Amino acid sequence: MKNLGKGLSHWFGNRQKTTQVPSLGVREIEVLRILWREGELSAQQVLQFIENEEISLSTMQSTLERLFRKNLLSRQKSGRYYLYTASISQSAIISGLLQDIASQLSGGDMAPMISGFIEYVGEESPESLEQVKHSLSAKSQKTED
Repeated sequence: MKNLGKGLSHWFGNRQKTTQVPSLGVREIEVLRILWREGELSAQQVLQFIENEEISLSTMQSTLERLFRKNLLSRQKSGRYYLYTASISQSAIISGLLQDIASQLSGGDMAPMISGFIEYVGEESPESLEQVKHSLSAKSQKTED
């Protein structure tokens, strides 16, 4: 697995200390994705879902411990090992990253970021753009009621 420098939350230059999302490395993101998809797992079980990389159990335990210390996982003792669960949703991570990006690139103004996102989605997947429009329309309806 390739290294992305300091991690996902550092893609956009030097971060302010009030960041919404802690710095995440590639392996940490992969582990979170596994736990979001599979639910509660032990370190040994998480290892079974890791693709294209041979890592040891102790490395996986260290990764899970880092995520736990970042308050992104909860854990429960089960005999001689812990069972881990994501304590933050994928959408909460994405929302935090978007807030960080908006703060860093446009002083907190979301409009340029939203228009850039819509432009990107329209180019990459017109079907997804229609889903976004539908979601925005539904959200607008709820706020008007």
